[in-house]
Amino acid sequence: MIRSDSTMRQVIGLLTFALLIAVTACAQPVDITRVHDPSIIKAGGAYYVFSTGIGVPIRRSTDLVKWEPLGRVFDRTPDWALKTIPGAQLGMWAPDISYYNGLYHLYYAVSTFGSNRSCIGLATNKTLDPNSRDYRWLDQGMVIASNVKNRDDWNAIDPNLVLDEKGQPWLAFGSFWSGIKLVRLDRATGKRAADSNEVLSIASRGGGPIEAPFIVRKGEYFYLFVSFDYCCRGKDSTYKIMVGRSKHVTGPYLARDGKAMMDGGATAVLASYGHVRGPGHCAVLQEKDGDWLAHHFYDADNNGKPALQVRPLVWTNDGWPLAGEPVAYGPAVKDLSVLGRWDHYVDDKKVDAIDLLENGHINKPDGKATWSLDGHSLKLIWPRTGAANGTWTDECIVGRDGKWYAGRNEKGDLIRGIRVDAQAAHGSQ
Repeated sequence: MIRSDSTMRQVIGLLTFALLIAVTACAQPVDITRVHDPSIIKAGGAYYVFSTGIGVPIRRSTDLVKWEPLGRVFDRTPDWALKTIPGAQLGMWAPDISYYNGLYHLYYAVSTFGSNRSCIGLATNKTLDPNSRDYRWLDQGMVIASNVKNRDDWNAIDPNLVLDEKGQPWLAFGSFWSGIKLVRLDRATGKRAADSNEVLSIASRGGGPIEAPFIVRKGEYFYLFVSFDYCCRGKDSTYKIMVGRSKHVTGPYLARDGKAMMDGGATAVLASYGHVRGPGHCAVLQEKDGDWLAHHFYDADNNGKPALQVRPLVWTNDGWPLAGEPVAYGPAVKDLSVLGRWDHYVDDKKVDAIDLLENGHINKPDGKATWSLDGHSLKLIWPRTGAANGTWTDECIVGRDGKWYAGRNEKGDLIRGIRVDAQAAHGSQ
């Protein structure tokens, strides 16, 4: 869902989206490839993912790893949407699934490439189980449209529903132009509230690449996840997931360093590394035993094709989210150990392979780097001239499977470790 700044970019985006639509229109494999703009929910013991494509494709899983195709929400794009947005591209973009007021609410977008002539619609269902006699998607029509009369400086795509602390529904949306917006909804209908014409601004990059908002409440804060930079360029995509937080759903949202998201501020959650390129357009699923981050990425090991990843979403002591490694890495371990070799990344760029030794040291030539583990909290302490106490600390969280760690250093850079070899490492400097 990118805003094109040139004719060539429009052509590239159109070809990319056309390929995505062509593939999803065919019989889908039972896997996670060709998933774009995922939204995730759990219902009846199963997980459901809705994504961009003709009719809004649906997938279901019981373990977040293996997915089965489950049909589509629509047989075709609704007539009202095609009338509202003449020349709309095939397929519906960036669906958002939620449950409240006794119904599943699916918000979706219909748009045109390279412009903000777009609209968001709503479909509802009593159940997500296609075997239920109550299973029936009902299209409720338009929620909001942009630039229908060449009047708006915002884009009505990438919808996301959030309930505030009083249960009042709001719809976040937006891509490029003047950024991320928020409107109040009517709880009974799921449509825009009749007594409010206000379109609130909650994040912006001054017309630059920001889109795909997703808001969750955790503790005393609302967290606004967004995607920065460019999707839809295969392995050359620069998408990345960013976040800010506020004590009010309407903002102001601030980054970890205090910079306002309305001024382009945001804190990194996940960016390209290894074969994972352009991770973005995320959704967060909150469960009793932990949170999950669902997103698409472009697989550099598979010709840059888009695919789904679901990762643990862990939280630092100061209340900021970090993305772990994909759920398929392994089950939780009882006796956690970090001894052995790790691929170590800073700002999602591989720096080195390090060994965490049994004597509490890290195998660096100077022999001064150390580590410590308290539960799942891992500290990597590096000698650094000019730093307080002469050291620099990476504060990390180790995954429950013991195969990854994620954290930030004192500068706020993302830190990531991926297990290479687990062993009772002894060694000395």
